[in-house]
Amino acid sequence: MATVLSAKQGLLKIADAAAARAFIAQLANATPAQRQAQLLTQLQLLTETGVTGTPRLQVLELLRETTFETQHARNREYWGQPVPFDDATRETFTRSIALWRSLADAYESLITDMAEAAELAGHAALVCYRAIRCTGFTMNAHNRAYHAVPGAVWEQLHRLYAFAESAGVIDTPVSESADGKSTVNLAYLQIVLTQRANPDSLSLLQMNTIDRALAQWVPLGGLSLTPVATDANVALGVDLGSAEGARRLKNLQGDNLRYLDLEKIGDKLRQTAVALKSQSPDKLGLGPIPREVCDKLMLSLNASWLAPGTGRVDERKAVSFNVLVSGTLAAMHFNISGKPFSPPDAGLHSRARFEMAGFDRVDGPTVGEASMRSRTLETWTVANQSASGILGMCRKPTDTTRLTQNQLLGLVAPNGNTYLGFVQRLSVDSEGVTWLGFRLLRVKAQAVAARVADNQIPYDRALLLAGVPGSEPQTIVVTPGTYGPGRVLDLHDGKPRQIRLTALIDSGSNFERATYNAA
Repeated sequence: MATVLSAKQGLLKIADAAAARAFIAQLANATPAQRQAQLLTQLQLLTETGVTGTPRLQVLELLRETTFETQHARNREYWGQPVPFDDATRETFTRSIALWRSLADAYESLITDMAEAAELAGHAALVCYRAIRCTGFTMNAHNRAYHAVPGAVWEQLHRLYAFAESAGVIDTPVSESADGKSTVNLAYLQIVLTQRANPDSLSLLQMNTIDRALAQWVPLGGLSLTPVATDANVALGVDLGSAEGARRLKNLQGDNLRYLDLEKIGDKLRQTAVALKSQSPDKLGLGPIPREVCDKLMLSLNASWLAPGTGRVDERKAVSFNVLVSGTLAAMHFNISGKPFSPPDAGLHSRARFEMAGFDRVDGPTVGEASMRSRTLETWTVANQSASGILGMCRKPTDTTRLTQNQLLGLVAPNGNTYLGFVQRLSVDSEGVTWLGFRLLRVKAQAVAARVADNQIPYDRALLLAGVPGSEPQTIVVTPGTYGPGRVLDLHDGKPRQIRLTALIDSGSNFERATYNAA
């Protein structure tokens, strides 16, 4: 790459508007991966050449739509994928981030040219808006890959806003698309609120819902040079000299603060929460998200943006001890039962019974498979804990550890006890360390065998979770695809019986959890 980039002359294909149009035409038959690679190379070459001022702005404006389309085509290859990434996914993510940052940097470089180009200075609002938007896209790409946003990206966002403010263009309308216009102020506020919504705890669907909500609500908010609320425990602000996003004023220090005015956004959020009782989220412009999920999201946004203290109620304490993490139902079943899974004899077909009788396979036909699958994946360090959950970290997770939002995990504590819970927060930091927020299930788990009530279907692993009077119903955890309303299961927990599934209360990439009654 270094050799290519040093040979500037003849390799730059976007030196002016006409050349950029020809380059875009050449990309038409390329794959998204090829387009992404060529766009990245050309933007890097553009940065190293002497193309400045209005010609550079013209080139960037021409490339913008093609870049957006290319990035959108590549999104599905890494958005929401389990972490840590495999090599191919990591390369796609890295290139996508590099392209967003290159486009943002190219726009930002025009700010330097404005001092000597009066014509370009007339486009200050456009330049700042485009750079801020691309910086926001960089952050969104990190969010949807469950990677932490680097501090340098926050610094760039604040720096761009500060310049726009000093140039007096934060409220100057800029054409966003054929549908309408926006401003630097609105774009910046939307990014800040999006990041304040704790994206490491959200699904892709929830992130998309927040995007739709803020597209409607952000014009109701504002930023101010002076405090807009007297309660520092509630009000939010940003430090333009920092590498962080919005924080409660009580936690902010510095002489370059801006204050968020969210009163009307709060009113709109509360109105939406009330409207959800009678209208679907889609009707309210929030997209195809289940109503109960949207209800919880509104509560979360209220806690993040407006009313601190409505979320976590358990006191957390710093600790440092290791736990063993298992990410498959087979491994959890093994750790709870203490032995490999053995399907009940009643569930074996005649050939399997013959093999057991003739070859003394007393542990059943799947013992070999169980021995391979029923193992704890790796050691994690618990950094802090509360009654309801833990924060764990792993410096070098293996490629076999595939973590996703709301995944069911098993933790083997130092005392040998196994605890079950769900991935509630997930983030990979800039050093490659994976951080995991884990919501514990404080119920007793029993390893059992279960199957859909059909003698031709073999038994599989399942977990019975005891109920807690007044809070938790009795539930069963089964493999994905097992649940069906009213479906009858054969259950074997030492003796055979049947249960009827009544409601699906939770699901993730590796489990379904349902309530049940006796059939």
